Amino acid sequence: MSATVEITEEDGQYTAVDSETGASGVGSTRAMALAALAVRLGAEEEHGKADSESELRALADRTRKRFEEKGVTDDDVEDAIEWARSE
Repeated sequence: MSATVEITEEDGQYTAVDSETGASGVGSTRAMALAALAVRLGAEEEHGKADSESELRALADRTRKRFEEKGVTDDDVEDAIEWARSE
């Protein structure tokens, strides 16, 4: 499904609403409402990336801690990578 944008006007204010996300932008012109919507969608996308980066950092921390607990060395990791590439 492809998203569409619906633009409505009320009392000289335009509102652009993305059908896929429900995000909206408001402006004094259609163009400004679309620009506001684009900024909001961009900010939501960046927030999603930040969440993914936080999750990745947390996974790396858990993995590092487990490796330390199990005594896994850098050489062990290199050997595992070499083995995986050979398969």
